[in-house]
Amino acid sequence: MSTPAFPMVNVDIGGLPSKEAIQLFLEHRPNERWVLLGEHAPQSSEQIWTAWVQSTRNELRGCMVARSVDAEFLRYLAGTHHISEAFVRAGLQSGQTSAWVLCLPMADGHENDLGHVQPTAQETPSFSADLDALIGGLGWASSTSEASFSIEGAKLLGIDIDGWQKGREVESLVAHVLMADDQSSSHR
Repeated sequence: MSTPAFPMVNVDIGGLPSKEAIQLFLEHRPNERWVLLGEHAPQSSEQIWTAWVQSTRNELRGCMVARSVDAEFLRYLAGTHHISEAFVRAGLQSGQTSAWVLCLPMADGHENDLGHVQPTAQETPSFSADLDALIGGLGWASSTSEASFSIEGAKLLGIDIDGWQKGREVESLVAHVLMADDQSSSHR
């Protein structure tokens, strides 16, 4: 099953140290739905959408662990219950020269037959214009890189890949996201 493209782009951070790039991004982003990730963090569309569904479901229910939707998203992407650990695992790392800028789509919440809220992504029509303004203002350049699985990136996210068979990488990424609320997974 293929998933739609997530509103995100890989950017060259212009040689800035990670702390400076993060601070600059936070000062210029349009709102908290805009997220800066380390170059290793997004590894598949399914992984990113799963983290979005989980974080947005909590946002719609009013039961987020984090205080903001961007931090809640990072928490799921990093597969941990701990916010500070999420930033360490999924955030821009020292020495990285590129990063991912993404916009978490707003959601409509619909109850399924069991009464559970299921988020449906709203269109993000101004993403391209807002993105161009943001990265232009930061002096960064976008690239054509696509998210792809890497063993090194998976390890940075805290994924134990040793138990997974080759060819099941996407399953391991999605499982990692879904384990964020498993208390035992937050101690890995």
